[in-house]
Amino acid sequence: MQKKVIQVCKVNPYGELLFNKAMSPQKTKDLLANSPPCVVAMEGCASFHYWARVAQSFGHEVREMAPKKVKPSISNQKTDANDAIGIAIASTQLGMTFCQVKDLSQQNIQAIQISRKWFDRTITSLGNHIRALSFEYGAIITLGKKSLRQAITHFISPESTDLPEQIKPLLMILWQQYQTTEEHYKAVTLQLKQWVTQSELCKRLMKLEGVSHIGAAGLLACLGDCQVLRMAGMWLSSLVFPLNNTAVEVRLL
Repeated sequence: MQKKVIQVCKVNPYGELLFNKAMSPQKTKDLLANSPPCVVAMEGCASFHYWARVAQSFGHEVREMAPKKVKPSISNQKTDANDAIGIAIASTQLGMTFCQVKDLSQQNIQAIQISRKWFDRTITSLGNHIRALSFEYGAIITLGKKSLRQAITHFISPESTDLPEQIKPLLMILWQQYQTTEEHYKAVTLQLKQWVTQSELCKRLMKLEGVSHIGAAGLLACLGDCQVLRMAGMWLSSLVFPLNNTAVEVRLL
């Protein structure tokens, strides 16, 4: 699937190719709406869950596969048309496993989690960049956010001569970006916690040893179904070490 064009391959129950052509998103929706219930196979991509829900809303069975599972079924050179045929072939293979379609709630919580991780990585990256930039001028900033704040406050002060005056405005911009990103990270984390506290399934998961609001949200985003969550609870209970076991170092994620 591309942003503006979707390669659609239609195969009948006898394995005969009816057509294989590129279509616009709107024409693809019209095709799904006007076709009788059938199997809609797709390769995992950024917009898969959206299109899977669209197909399901019209009564179709969705089969989604990871790209590595589709690759052996693709012959000839890699093109959109050949990829579409490979997806159709792979979806009918015995023993093929398919991914679960996420509902809108699951996709929302996953988006929050991914964005939270991105903000966290960006904070670390900005901090490392500021340290490296300062070190180029012989100014050393030790590890830790507290040390970074103290050093920046000192470096950008008018009395400081540790850095050239021409660099101080740049350092202020980087520091403002760091602080803004940190505020965004806190806001997204708060949003995640609020979402978890409103979810009964997450509350049940957090009763398990070693499962925090972050872990509960991750499990719900990945699994979703209540029956699968019960299985996950049994699985986690058998893996998490008791917290009173002093012989084992326990790290909660």
